[in-house]
Amino acid sequence: MHDFLNGLLHIRDVDQIGILLALIVVDVVLTWVLRKKYYAATDSLNSVLMALAYAATIALSAGTVLLALYWVHARAFFDIDWAGSVWLILAAYVIVDFAFYWYHRAIHEMRFGWAAHVVHHSSQYFNVGTALRSSFVEAWLEPLMLVPVVLLGIDPVMAIALMSINHLYQYWLHTQHIGKLGPMEWIMNTPSHHRVHHGSDLKYCDRNYAGTFIIWDRLFGSFQVEEEKPVYGIRHQLETVNPLRVAFHEWIAIAKDLRSARCFGEVMGYLFAPPGWSPYGWSETTRAQQAAERAKAGKTEKAA
Repeated sequence: MHDFLNGLLHIRDVDQIGILLALIVVDVVLTWVLRKKYYAATDSLNSVLMALAYAATIALSAGTVLLALYWVHARAFFDIDWAGSVWLILAAYVIVDFAFYWYHRAIHEMRFGWAAHVVHHSSQYFNVGTALRSSFVEAWLEPLMLVPVVLLGIDPVMAIALMSINHLYQYWLHTQHIGKLGPMEWIMNTPSHHRVHHGSDLKYCDRNYAGTFIIWDRLFGSFQVEEEKPVYGIRHQLETVNPLRVAFHEWIAIAKDLRSARCFGEVMGYLFAPPGWSPYGWSETTRAQQAAERAKAGKTEKAA
């Protein structure tokens, strides 16, 4: 098991960087050859800066995170050698991917999480370089998804390595050069599915949370097929390339709302309700706006 875990960590720490850089080079070359406008220098620089801050935070937090996960692992419900066979390794990967789906859904649908994750969605471009964008806050939040994983008896080092491989799978999803992939679209996450996830169009918002397997979205009602080309970015575009504003704009908005909170319930709402929640009887949450659009479309059909 020790050799297996070391091999996984090698993929995480060494090979992953090379693979990501290779994918970016291929994507950039294709973009240049096809004369598309999928990249902008200032936007890409922002992505690199976000990635450096994220990587530095991971390096600084690694020891603390690992100690915390081993503390949880000591209280695991099962004593299983998850690295004991190929089938158990694959099962462990599916478990990690399932945990990622719910973590990813939570940070979209809970404002505190969205304040961190919005960094990844802030670009109005969609390319492999966009995969670099991650908030340094997420370096602390993401290990929380591994708590139920290690409670099942999966070794924390193995869990972290599988999570990293899950990230590696998602890098190639950030491209506009690959169309729909036929039957693969039913089971696996693909560039088409992930383009939907990065769309700011109302019907595309808060959809396709999958990491590797799109079946979770199909099972839990968050799937949306790619129809018209998405408008990338967020509902209220930032219109800035200032990296500090990109990183902190939603945290600043939360702080302003918290100052206006009149009770503990409103504080909790501003922190943990969906983005757009309001205590004043109106709501700009994605679900509320999508419901309003469906109602409007229904009235239009009846009128016709």
